[in-house]
Amino acid sequence: MRPHKIQLAKPSFDEREIDAVRRVLASGRVVQGPEVKAFEDTLAAMLQVRRCIAVSSGTAALHTCYLALGIGPGDAVFIPSFAWPSAANTAMQVGARPVFVDVLPGTYNMDPADLKMRIRECLKRNWGTPRAVVPVHEFGLAAEMKSALAVAREYDLIVIEDAACALGATLHDTPVGTFGKIGIFSFHPRKAITVGEGGAIVTNDDNLAEKCRLWRNHGQAVIDGKRDFEVAGLNYRLTEIQAAIGKVQLEKFPEILAKRKKIAGWYFEHLSPATEYDLPENIPEHTWQTFMVVLGDHFDRAEVIERMAAEDIETGPGTMSGHCLKVYQEKFHYSDSDLPVSHRLHDKGLALPLHSFMTEDDVIRVSRALAEATKGANVVAG
Repeated sequence: MRPHKIQLAKPSFDEREIDAVRRVLASGRVVQGPEVKAFEDTLAAMLQVRRCIAVSSGTAALHTCYLALGIGPGDAVFIPSFAWPSAANTAMQVGARPVFVDVLPGTYNMDPADLKMRIRECLKRNWGTPRAVVPVHEFGLAAEMKSALAVAREYDLIVIEDAACALGATLHDTPVGTFGKIGIFSFHPRKAITVGEGGAIVTNDDNLAEKCRLWRNHGQAVIDGKRDFEVAGLNYRLTEIQAAIGKVQLEKFPEILAKRKKIAGWYFEHLSPATEYDLPENIPEHTWQTFMVVLGDHFDRAEVIERMAAEDIETGPGTMSGHCLKVYQEKFHYSDSDLPVSHRLHDKGLALPLHSFMTEDDVIRVSRALAEATKGANVVAG
């Protein structure tokens, strides 16, 4: 009998989420009501932060942050290259220039030394006024925030934390997303908890939170008892249906997080040390949104993915590197070699299956299949 397919990701849903959706549908209120407020309040309490604004996606959260902070034309925003391009794309949407920063090879997070170099290069080449830095807590591991905050203070940069992958991650017992001026989270299906698509903004700045709420909801406010529009805003609202699912997911989150850490531990146990790939750093505070290995430079990742798929095991690229993408190479003249660590991860990072329904036997099967796939894969001509 053919073994079951092992998916790359799978949401941790059960009857509790279905019951929550039924409750909202029966209420007749499906947009921006008590479920959204309850979700926001629960998330704010979990993160020990004053304000939480639920939005329709992590990308919407980043866009809203830029707008609320007044970041726009003439500004430069410093973003790790090896990260999903939402932070760079939304910087472009507000007219700012994204400046890519290389990452550290073991953690995949922003390299603080390279950040300083890129800021100096930006000033020398007149790319724009350095305005903000967006540390990304890649794959659920806290970035080097002490160094990032020090660089931000030196150059008077706003810190916008992209914790899209990192709900539950901490640094010295402080939740990520709360170190900077403002932070964001994502609830996409590949994240530890999901509402389908969704996101959140967190901040301790009450005035900034209100600006975010304005931008989220068309720019409308009630002034002297009358509805008016203070900015030409957007519709980035989370639905009541999504918020109800999110509330259940938050209740289950400790259990989900514990299982993800257990699965990562199994991978470290069963993935034999090999010259064919590098393992990520095994750091206790990691929350493991993704478990990515880095193939040797001589391997063709696409063929490894095909060989794994032939064994009914779904794998894929870890994520993208912005400086390797067509839009940024054409507009800002980046070349692949400009940020060498990010380039290697872009080409050779391989995400392995990780979700709450996996068993240790599944991890053993993935590990054995990876060993066979790399043993038999063709090498890249060079």
